[in-house]
Amino acid sequence: MKTKKRKRRVMWIVLVIIAAVLVFAGAKTWVAAGRLPRGERLERVKASPHYKDGHFQNTVETTTMTGDKSFVKSMWDFLFGKNKYATPKEALPTVKTDIRNIDRKEELVLWMGHSTVFIQHEGKRYLFDPVLELGFPSNLMMTAYKGTKIYTSDDIPEIDYLLITHDHWDHLDHKTIKKLKDRVKNVVCALGIGENFEYWGYDKAIIHDMDWNDSLKVDDHTTIYALESRHFSGRLFGSAKAFWCSYMIAGQKHFFVTGDGGYSDRFYDIAKRFPVIDLAIMENGQYSEDWNQIHTMPEQLGKEIEILNPKKVMTYHNSKFTLANHAWYEPMELIYNKAKEKGYPLLTPKIGEKVCLDRQQSFAKWWKTEKE
Repeated sequence: MKTKKRKRRVMWIVLVIIAAVLVFAGAKTWVAAGRLPRGERLERVKASPHYKDGHFQNTVETTTMTGDKSFVKSMWDFLFGKNKYATPKEALPTVKTDIRNIDRKEELVLWMGHSTVFIQHEGKRYLFDPVLELGFPSNLMMTAYKGTKIYTSDDIPEIDYLLITHDHWDHLDHKTIKKLKDRVKNVVCALGIGENFEYWGYDKAIIHDMDWNDSLKVDDHTTIYALESRHFSGRLFGSAKAFWCSYMIAGQKHFFVTGDGGYSDRFYDIAKRFPVIDLAIMENGQYSEDWNQIHTMPEQLGKEIEILNPKKVMTYHNSKFTLANHAWYEPMELIYNKAKEKGYPLLTPKIGEKVCLDRQQSFAKWWKTEKE
Protein backbone atom coordinates (compact mmCIF):
# COMPACT_ATOMS: atom_id res chain seq x y z
CA MET A 1 0.00 0.00 0.00
CA LYS A 2 2.79 2.39 0.92
CA THR A 3 4.57 1.51 -2.33
CA LYS A 4 1.48 2.43 -4.39
CA LYS A 5 1.11 5.75 -2.60
CA ARG A 6 4.79 6.50 -3.16
CA LYS A 7 4.49 5.72 -6.88
CA ARG A 8 1.38 7.88 -7.14
CA ARG A 9 3.17 10.74 -5.38
CA VAL A 10 6.20 10.43 -7.71
CA MET A 11 3.89 10.38 -10.74
CA TRP A 12 2.18 13.60 -9.62
CA ILE A 13 5.52 15.26 -8.96
CA VAL A 14 6.70 14.32 -12.47
CA LEU A 15 3.46 15.60 -14.01
CA VAL A 16 3.75 18.89 -12.12
CA ILE A 17 7.35 19.30 -13.29
CA ILE A 18 6.38 18.58 -16.91
CA ALA A 19 3.47 21.04 -16.68
CA ALA A 20 5.77 23.69 -15.19
CA VAL A 21 8.31 23.20 -17.98
CA LEU A 22 5.58 23.45 -20.63
CA VAL A 23 4.15 26.61 -19.06
CA PHE A 24 7.63 28.16 -18.83
CA ALA A 25 8.47 27.25 -22.45
CA GLY A 26 5.07 28.48 -23.64
CA ALA A 27 5.48 31.79 -21.83
CA LYS A 28 8.94 32.33 -23.30
CA THR A 29 7.69 31.45 -26.80
CA TRP A 30 4.73 33.80 -26.39
CA VAL A 31 6.99 36.75 -25.55
CA ALA A 32 9.59 35.88 -28.21
CA ALA A 33 6.86 35.64 -30.85
CA GLY A 34 6.13 39.33 -30.36
CA ARG A 35 2.78 41.01 -30.79
CA LEU A 36 0.49 41.75 -33.71
CA PRO A 37 0.05 45.43 -34.68
CA ARG A 38 -2.57 47.32 -32.67
CA GLY A 39 -3.85 50.85 -32.18
CA GLU A 40 -2.25 53.54 -34.35
CA ARG A 41 0.19 51.05 -35.83
CA LEU A 42 -2.65 48.76 -36.94
CA GLU A 43 -4.45 51.71 -38.54
CA ARG A 44 -1.33 52.52 -40.53
CA VAL A 45 -1.03 48.87 -41.57
CA LYS A 46 -4.64 48.90 -42.80
CA ALA A 47 -4.01 52.12 -44.72
CA SER A 48 -1.17 50.57 -46.75
CA PRO A 49 -2.04 49.98 -50.43
CA HIS A 50 -0.26 46.62 -50.06
CA TYR A 51 -2.57 45.40 -47.27
CA LYS A 52 -5.73 43.68 -48.52
CA ASP A 53 -8.20 41.24 -46.99
CA GLY A 54 -6.38 41.27 -43.67
CA HIS A 55 -2.91 40.47 -45.04
CA PHE A 56 0.04 42.15 -46.74
CA GLN A 57 0.45 41.07 -50.35
CA ASN A 58 3.18 41.12 -52.96
CA THR A 59 2.90 43.20 -56.11
CA VAL A 60 2.98 40.05 -58.24
CA GLU A 61 0.98 36.93 -57.48
CA THR A 62 3.10 34.78 -55.16
CA THR A 63 2.65 31.22 -53.95
CA THR A 64 4.55 30.30 -50.81
CA MET A 65 4.80 26.55 -51.50
CA THR A 66 5.39 25.94 -55.20
CA GLY A 67 6.43 22.29 -55.47
CA ASP A 68 4.27 19.25 -56.10
CA LYS A 69 4.62 18.18 -52.47
CA SER A 70 2.26 19.16 -49.70
CA PHE A 71 3.53 21.52 -47.01
CA VAL A 72 3.77 18.59 -44.58
CA LYS A 73 5.79 16.49 -47.09
CA SER A 74 8.12 19.41 -47.81
CA MET A 75 8.77 19.91 -44.10
CA TRP A 76 9.26 16.17 -43.60
CA ASP A 77 11.85 16.07 -46.40
CA PHE A 78 13.62 19.08 -44.93
CA LEU A 79 13.72 17.66 -41.41
CA PHE A 80 14.46 14.02 -42.18
CA GLY A 81 15.76 13.82 -45.75
CA LYS A 82 18.67 16.24 -45.58
CA ASN A 83 21.42 16.39 -48.15
CA LYS A 84 24.46 14.86 -46.46
CA TYR A 85 26.37 18.05 -47.31
CA ALA A 86 23.67 20.36 -45.90
CA THR A 87 25.87 21.10 -42.88
CA PRO A 88 29.68 21.44 -42.89
CA LYS A 89 31.51 18.73 -40.98
CA GLU A 90 34.39 21.00 -39.96
CA ALA A 91 34.51 24.45 -38.41
CA LEU A 92 34.34 27.22 -41.01
CA PRO A 93 37.18 29.76 -41.23
CA THR A 94 36.11 33.13 -39.82
CA VAL A 95 37.66 36.42 -38.70
CA LYS A 96 36.81 38.10 -35.40
CA THR A 97 36.96 41.87 -35.97
CA ASP A 98 36.80 44.06 -32.86
CA ILE A 99 33.80 46.15 -33.94
CA ARG A 100 33.52 48.04 -30.67
CA ASN A 101 36.92 49.66 -31.19
CA ILE A 102 36.64 50.54 -34.87
CA ASP A 103 37.11 54.25 -35.55
CA ARG A 104 33.79 55.76 -36.65
CA LYS A 105 35.58 57.43 -39.56
CA GLU A 106 36.40 54.06 -41.08
CA GLU A 107 34.19 53.09 -44.03
CA LEU A 108 33.41 49.39 -43.93
CA VAL A 109 30.95 46.55 -44.31
CA LEU A 110 31.11 43.42 -42.19
CA TRP A 111 29.07 40.28 -42.73
CA MET A 112 28.42 38.47 -39.44
CA GLY A 113 26.87 35.33 -40.91
CA HIS A 114 23.50 34.50 -42.47
CA SER A 115 21.69 37.87 -42.89
CA THR A 116 23.38 39.90 -40.15
CA VAL A 117 25.34 42.78 -41.65
CA PHE A 118 27.13 45.75 -40.05
CA ILE A 119 27.74 48.86 -42.16
CA GLN A 120 29.67 51.94 -41.08
CA HIS A 121 29.31 54.89 -43.46
CA GLU A 122 29.95 58.61 -42.96
CA GLY A 123 30.23 58.14 -39.21
CA LYS A 124 26.91 56.28 -38.86
CA ARG A 125 26.53 52.66 -37.83
CA TYR A 126 23.85 50.41 -39.36
CA LEU A 127 23.02 46.86 -38.29
CA PHE A 128 20.76 44.59 -40.35
CA ASP A 129 18.74 41.61 -39.09
CA PRO A 130 20.92 40.68 -36.09
CA VAL A 131 20.59 37.05 -35.04
CA LEU A 132 23.48 36.56 -32.62
CA GLU A 133 22.05 34.77 -29.57
CA LEU A 134 19.38 32.31 -30.80
CA GLY A 135 17.05 32.54 -27.86
CA PHE A 136 14.16 30.11 -27.36
CA PRO A 137 12.45 28.95 -29.57
CA SER A 138 14.87 29.99 -32.36
CA ASN A 139 17.46 27.61 -30.94
CA LEU A 140 15.09 24.70 -31.66
CA MET A 141 14.88 25.66 -35.34
CA MET A 142 18.47 26.61 -36.12
CA THR A 143 21.95 25.57 -35.07
CA ALA A 144 24.92 27.74 -36.02
CA TYR A 145 27.68 25.93 -37.94
CA LYS A 146 30.92 25.20 -36.12
CA GLY A 147 33.13 28.27 -36.06
CA THR A 148 30.43 30.72 -37.15
CA LYS A 149 29.15 31.86 -33.76
CA ILE A 150 32.02 34.26 -33.18
CA TYR A 151 29.88 37.31 -32.39
CA THR A 152 27.36 37.88 -29.62
CA SER A 153 25.33 40.96 -28.77
CA ASP A 154 28.11 42.01 -26.39
CA ASP A 155 30.38 42.60 -29.40
CA ILE A 156 28.05 45.20 -30.93
CA PRO A 157 28.83 48.90 -30.35
CA GLU A 158 26.27 51.70 -30.20
CA ILE A 159 24.08 51.44 -33.29
CA ASP A 160 22.54 54.47 -34.99
CA TYR A 161 20.08 52.49 -37.11
CA LEU A 162 18.95 48.91 -36.51
CA LEU A 163 17.17 47.71 -39.68
CA ILE A 164 14.84 44.69 -39.90
CA THR A 165 13.75 43.40 -43.31
CA HIS A 166 11.00 41.08 -42.01
CA ASP A 167 9.94 39.21 -38.90
CA HIS A 168 10.99 35.61 -39.55
CA TRP A 169 12.93 33.94 -36.74
CA ASP A 170 16.21 33.87 -38.68
CA HIS A 171 16.03 37.68 -39.08
CA LEU A 172 14.41 38.84 -35.86
CA ASP A 173 15.69 37.14 -32.72
CA HIS A 174 14.05 38.24 -29.48
CA LYS A 175 17.05 37.51 -27.25
CA THR A 176 19.43 39.48 -29.48
CA ILE A 177 17.03 42.41 -29.77
CA LYS A 178 16.53 42.58 -26.00
CA LYS A 179 20.28 42.59 -25.35
CA LEU A 180 20.86 45.39 -27.87
CA LYS A 181 18.12 47.67 -26.54
CA ASP A 182 20.28 50.18 -24.67
CA ARG A 183 22.70 50.55 -27.61
CA VAL A 184 20.17 51.28 -30.37
CA LYS A 185 19.30 54.87 -31.24
CA ASN A 186 16.76 54.11 -34.00
CA VAL A 187 14.85 51.07 -35.23
CA VAL A 188 13.85 50.92 -38.90
CA CYS A 189 11.55 48.06 -39.82
CA ALA A 190 8.97 46.94 -42.34
CA LEU A 191 5.45 48.14 -41.57
CA GLY A 192 3.93 46.49 -38.49
CA ILE A 193 7.12 44.96 -37.08
CA GLY A 194 7.61 47.92 -34.76
CA GLU A 195 4.91 46.43 -32.52
CA ASN A 196 7.39 43.72 -31.53
CA PHE A 197 9.99 46.27 -30.50
CA GLU A 198 7.52 48.25 -28.45
CA TYR A 199 6.31 45.02 -26.79
CA TRP A 200 9.92 44.13 -26.01
CA GLY A 201 10.60 47.43 -24.25
CA TYR A 202 11.88 49.79 -26.94
CA ASP A 203 10.85 53.44 -26.81
CA LYS A 204 8.07 54.03 -29.34
CA ALA A 205 9.68 57.35 -30.31
CA ILE A 206 12.71 55.64 -31.91
CA ILE A 207 10.74 53.07 -33.93
CA HIS A 208 10.19 53.86 -37.62
CA ASP A 209 7.78 51.49 -39.41
CA MET A 210 8.28 51.71 -43.18
CA ASP A 211 6.03 50.91 -46.10
CA TRP A 212 7.54 50.36 -49.53
CA ASN A 213 8.96 53.62 -50.91
CA ASP A 214 8.92 55.33 -47.52
CA SER A 215 12.12 57.14 -46.63
CA LEU A 216 13.86 58.27 -43.45
CA LYS A 217 16.38 61.09 -43.50
CA VAL A 218 19.54 60.24 -41.56
CA ASP A 219 21.21 63.63 -42.07
CA ASP A 220 21.76 66.18 -44.84
CA HIS A 221 23.72 63.63 -46.87
CA THR A 222 22.06 60.27 -46.25
CA THR A 223 18.56 58.79 -46.56
CA ILE A 224 17.26 55.28 -45.87
CA TYR A 225 14.67 53.99 -48.36
CA ALA A 226 12.41 50.97 -47.80
CA LEU A 227 11.95 49.20 -51.12
CA GLU A 228 9.91 46.34 -52.53
CA SER A 229 10.63 42.68 -51.88
CA ARG A 230 8.79 39.47 -52.77
CA HIS A 231 8.44 37.41 -49.66
CA PHE A 232 6.05 36.81 -46.73
CA SER A 233 6.07 37.16 -42.95
CA GLY A 234 4.84 35.53 -39.76
CA ARG A 235 6.08 34.20 -36.45
CA LEU A 236 3.40 32.55 -34.33
CA PHE A 237 0.23 34.62 -34.65
CA GLY A 238 -0.75 34.55 -38.31
CA SER A 239 0.87 35.07 -41.69
CA ALA A 240 1.53 38.37 -43.50
CA LYS A 241 0.23 40.57 -40.66
CA ALA A 242 3.48 42.57 -40.82
CA PHE A 243 5.35 43.60 -43.98
CA TRP A 244 8.69 42.72 -45.60
CA CYS A 245 11.09 44.93 -47.54
CA SER A 246 14.57 45.59 -48.90
CA TYR A 247 16.60 48.72 -48.08
CA MET A 248 18.77 51.30 -49.76
CA ILE A 249 21.13 53.44 -47.70
CA ALA A 250 21.73 56.38 -50.02
CA GLY A 251 24.60 58.59 -48.93
CA GLN A 252 27.96 59.39 -50.43
CA LYS A 253 27.86 55.71 -51.31
CA HIS A 254 24.76 53.61 -51.98
CA PHE A 255 24.25 50.29 -50.18
CA PHE A 256 21.42 48.00 -51.28
CA VAL A 257 20.37 45.14 -48.97
CA THR A 258 17.81 42.79 -50.49
CA GLY A 259 16.47 40.96 -47.45
CA ASP A 260 14.69 37.74 -48.46
CA GLY A 261 12.67 37.49 -51.63
CA GLY A 262 12.09 35.74 -54.92
CA TYR A 263 12.79 37.26 -58.31
CA SER A 264 10.46 39.89 -59.80
CA ASP A 265 10.67 42.90 -62.10
CA ARG A 266 11.17 45.17 -59.07
CA PHE A 267 14.90 44.99 -59.76
CA TYR A 268 14.37 47.03 -62.95
CA ASP A 269 12.54 49.69 -60.94
CA ILE A 270 15.26 49.80 -58.30
CA ALA A 271 18.00 50.03 -60.95
CA LYS A 272 16.19 52.88 -62.67
CA ARG A 273 15.66 54.78 -59.43
CA PHE A 274 19.21 54.17 -58.16
CA PRO A 275 21.49 53.96 -61.21
CA VAL A 276 24.63 53.91 -59.05
CA ILE A 277 24.86 51.20 -56.38
CA ASP A 278 28.26 50.94 -54.73
CA LEU A 279 27.52 47.67 -52.97
CA ALA A 280 24.60 45.26 -53.38
CA ILE A 281 24.21 42.67 -50.60
CA MET A 282 21.98 40.01 -52.09
CA GLU A 283 20.11 36.96 -50.85
CA ASN A 284 21.76 33.70 -51.88
CA GLY A 285 20.85 30.53 -50.03
CA GLN A 286 18.05 28.58 -48.32
CA TYR A 287 16.35 28.21 -51.71
CA SER A 288 14.31 25.25 -52.96
CA GLU A 289 12.02 24.41 -55.84
CA ASP A 290 9.42 23.87 -53.11
CA TRP A 291 9.44 27.65 -52.40
CA ASN A 292 10.98 29.15 -55.54
CA GLN A 293 8.84 32.32 -55.59
CA ILE A 294 9.78 33.60 -52.13
CA HIS A 295 13.56 33.04 -52.27
CA THR A 296 16.01 33.78 -55.06
CA MET A 297 16.98 30.67 -57.01
CA PRO A 298 20.63 30.33 -58.14
CA GLU A 299 19.80 30.80 -61.81
CA GLN A 300 17.99 34.07 -60.99
CA LEU A 301 20.74 35.67 -58.91
CA GLY A 302 22.94 36.40 -61.92
CA LYS A 303 20.05 38.12 -63.68
CA GLU A 304 19.38 40.30 -60.62
CA ILE A 305 23.05 41.33 -60.50
CA GLU A 306 23.05 42.18 -64.20
CA ILE A 307 19.93 44.34 -63.82
CA LEU A 308 21.25 46.26 -60.80
CA ASN A 309 24.80 46.50 -62.18
CA PRO A 310 26.40 47.33 -58.81
CA LYS A 311 30.04 48.37 -58.53
CA LYS A 312 30.51 45.54 -56.02
CA VAL A 313 28.28 42.68 -54.92
CA MET A 314 28.25 40.37 -51.87
CA THR A 315 25.83 37.56 -51.18
CA TYR A 316 24.41 36.49 -47.84
CA HIS A 317 21.66 34.35 -46.25
CA ASN A 318 24.06 31.41 -46.25
CA SER A 319 26.96 29.74 -44.42
CA LYS A 320 25.62 29.79 -40.85
CA PHE A 321 22.32 27.86 -40.65
CA THR A 322 20.75 25.03 -42.63
CA LEU A 323 17.23 26.05 -43.64
CA ALA A 324 17.05 24.19 -46.96
CA ASN A 325 18.32 20.92 -48.41
CA HIS A 326 21.01 22.20 -50.78
CA ALA A 327 24.67 21.63 -49.89
CA TRP A 328 25.80 24.30 -47.44
CA TYR A 329 28.54 25.55 -49.81
CA GLU A 330 26.41 25.49 -52.97
CA PRO A 331 25.21 29.13 -52.91
CA MET A 332 28.77 30.46 -52.69
CA GLU A 333 30.19 27.99 -55.19
CA LEU A 334 27.56 28.66 -57.84
CA ILE A 335 27.79 32.46 -57.72
CA TYR A 336 31.61 32.29 -57.52
CA ASN A 337 31.76 30.27 -60.74
CA LYS A 338 29.15 32.48 -62.40
CA ALA A 339 31.08 35.61 -61.43
CA LYS A 340 34.25 34.24 -63.02
CA GLU A 341 32.32 33.44 -66.19
CA LYS A 342 30.40 36.72 -66.41
CA GLY A 343 32.79 39.11 -64.72
CA TYR A 344 30.54 40.07 -61.83
CA PRO A 345 32.38 42.25 -59.26
CA LEU A 346 31.86 39.66 -56.52
CA LEU A 347 33.34 40.01 -53.03
CA THR A 348 33.65 36.84 -50.95
CA PRO A 349 34.69 37.80 -47.41
CA LYS A 350 34.70 35.31 -44.59
CA ILE A 351 32.27 35.88 -41.75
CA GLY A 352 33.70 38.81 -39.76
CA GLU A 353 36.19 39.95 -42.41
CA LYS A 354 36.23 43.67 -43.17
CA VAL A 355 35.12 44.92 -46.58
CA CYS A 356 36.57 48.39 -47.21
CA LEU A 357 35.03 49.99 -50.28
CA ASP A 358 37.45 52.92 -50.35
CA ARG A 359 40.30 50.64 -51.40
CA GLN A 360 40.87 47.63 -53.62
CA GLN A 361 40.50 44.27 -51.91
CA SER A 362 40.63 40.68 -53.01
CA PHE A 363 39.25 37.76 -51.02
CA ALA A 364 40.37 34.16 -51.25
CA LYS A 365 37.87 31.37 -51.75
CA TRP A 366 37.33 30.13 -48.17
CA TRP A 367 34.74 27.33 -48.60
CA LYS A 368 35.33 23.79 -49.86
CA THR A 369 33.04 21.53 -51.82
CA GLU A 370 32.81 17.78 -51.22
CA LYS A 371 35.30 17.28 -54.09
CA GLU A 372 37.96 19.54 -52.60
